[in-house]
Amino acid sequence: MTIRTDQLPHDSSWMARAIAEIRDVIAQLRAHSPDMSAADALLAPAATDITQWPQTGSTSYAAISRSYNVAWKQRLRIVAATTTSGGSTGTVRVSINGSPWGTAVTAGTTLDITAALPAAIAIGDQYQIGIEAVRTSGTGAVHAQVQHIRAID
Repeated sequence: MTIRTDQLPHDSSWMARAIAEIRDVIAQLRAHSPDMSAADALLAPAATDITQWPQTGSTSYAAISRSYNVAWKQRLRIVAATTTSGGSTGTVRVSINGSPWGTAVTAGTTLDITAALPAAIAIGDQYQIGIEAVRTSGTGAVHAQVQHIRAID
């Protein structure tokens, strides 16, 4: 980038305008393609056989899978497939640091939550995500498999 002498700033607001223009260009670029920064995590392929998914037959909420993450954005999206076996019914929810987060879903429906992380979690903090399930009837199990997880603005 070159600037002629007649294009040099004449007042202190020049830099603020230049930064605003750059931010606008970046926002337009991000609108056309996903932000694939180095901080984006990818999930490994998971089993398609539901009998191999994390599961529980517990009649009270039990953690069936966990991961630890570092907060690098204020919001999070988690998508998980859920189902039951053995004629059971149940519910699946997400917990953050052991406390319920988002809305629980009936097993057999897709869990899809996008929400802000708890206010106590600052950028750079490590936190725990848990997938919890409970069997509400039947003698089988409630299963859940995380399919997507992403930190978002």
